[in-house]
Amino acid sequence: MLPILHRSISVVIAVAVPAAAFMANGSVALEFIVLGAAIGFAYWYWGPKGTLL
Repeated sequence: MLPILHRSISVVIAVAVPAAAFMANGSVALEFIVLGAAIGFAYWYWGPKGTLL
C-alpha cells in the first residue's frame, strides 16, 4: 500500500509543476515539463526519508 501511495505522490508532483506554470502563464514550456519530471523522479528515488548519502 505504501509504495503505491509513494509512486502516486511522485506522479502528482510531476504533473503539478507544469499545471501550475500553465495556470500562472497561460502556456507550458518544455522546461517546466522537464522540471516537473525531475522533481517527481527525485521524490520517487529519494522518497520522504531523504537521501542516504
